Amino acid sequence: MKKYFLQQELNFSLNTAIPLDEIQQYRELVIEEMIKMGAVANEIKLLENADGIIINSIILKRKPEDVAWAILQ
Repeated sequence: MKKYFLQQELNFSLNTAIPLDEIQQYRELVIEEMIKMGAVANEIKLLENADGIIINSIILKRKPEDVAWAILQ
């Protein structure tokens, strides 16, 4: 997972201009994909405090299914 998110040396601040509803919607899409891949509650709970992963994934235009796969690895 770490390698996937560090592929590009980018330093994004959590103070981005991404609306909170967009962040929450993206998080829900990632969770849906994780469930499809067989994630258990503990794995899904990883996203509760993972705003950095969500924000960077939105900025980098990563597909939610790719992010879900990387988290489950």
